[in-house]
Amino acid sequence: MTVRELLLEAARTFSGSDTPFLDAVILLAHSLDVPKEKILAMLPEEACDVPASFFEMADRRRRGESIAHIRGFREFYGRTFLVNDDVLSPRQDTEILVEAVLEAGDMCASMPNASRPLKVLDLCTGTGAVAISIAAERPAWHITASDISLKALEAAQQNAHRLLALPSAVEFVASDLFSGILGQFDIIVSNPPYVPRAQAEQLISDGWKDPLVALDGGIDGMDFVRAIIAQASEFLYKNGVVLLEMDPSQVSEAVALFKLAGFCEIRIWKDLAGRERVAGGRYG
Repeated sequence: MTVRELLLEAARTFSGSDTPFLDAVILLAHSLDVPKEKILAMLPEEACDVPASFFEMADRRRRGESIAHIRGFREFYGRTFLVNDDVLSPRQDTEILVEAVLEAGDMCASMPNASRPLKVLDLCTGTGAVAISIAAERPAWHITASDISLKALEAAQQNAHRLLALPSAVEFVASDLFSGILGQFDIIVSNPPYVPRAQAEQLISDGWKDPLVALDGGIDGMDFVRAIIAQASEFLYKNGVVLLEMDPSQVSEAVALFKLAGFCEIRIWKDLAGRERVAGGRYG
């Protein structure tokens, strides 16, 4: 059996994936400990000795487990983050949230009265992908990252120690949204749980390894978005900014909530697929 035939056979069984052939390539490359480009170069005719680990991983993918959880890591914003069953695997769509924070923060820092480092709060930090990416890109900023899950915070701290020259650049806090947060911030950012409960439960039933608590956004998926927008003003400096990731179908309601809560300069950012993914506004 050639490499191409092996991959096509595996890909045919990954019915729940949008990219089944690429998934098979990634898993074979991981099992052989070679770059996926080498696998692609072998496609036309070559055969190879396939490790048993490939078939084990292919079976896990067939049952709905994500590539990130199978490999134990995920690339995000140019860095490799460790993932496990206690955290949501960071998605490429979320990179636009980091871009939005950097853009908003650079504007704040350029204002004539900006006399101190920016303070950023990342709620529902999970792996720490957003907070750590911001800290790596803007080392002078003060970053606080919080999560209700102690296991998620442990994973985030592990990633900070691996990826940051100064791991203490991010302060990690156990908090249910704002309940354990002290002080005020220039930017509050979050990729909160926003999957409607029934859909989240179905995903877990289908084999997703992301924890339910990181997916379940309540009946309509908007519980956390509503709570953050409603409470954020108490934790913002004057002209502070809130930036939230959500499902494209939720953006119009979020914009209305921002307006109702007194936010102005409301903006929407689109993800790589052109879908409305991040909404944010300025308060005060």
